[in-house]
Amino acid sequence: MHIDKNKILDRANQVCKETLMGTLNMEFIDLGEDYITCKMPVDPSVHQPDGVLHGGATVALAESVGSFASRIFLDDPEITVRGIEISANHLKSVRSGE
Repeated sequence: MHIDKNKILDRANQVCKETLMGTLNMEFIDLGEDYITCKMPVDPSVHQPDGVLHGGATVALAESVGSFASRIFLDDPEITVRGIEISANHLKSVRSGE
């Protein structure tokens, strides 16, 4: 399968602007034949009240990337992809970064 990397990344970031992904400032930054990379800034907008990254933001990032990767690699505009179940273990707190 041929992938037009820049076209897909631009389109992904454009369609996600007015969604949860845009609200959390997620940005798709790279993709290849078998991966896609997305970043999300960790700042007070995604913190818990005690100043560390909210686990829900982490899970939202994982769910968004998984669903979007599935959508890209299906290569069929008639198919819609939704996550059914996700589980996460939070092993370390983060206060800032990407």
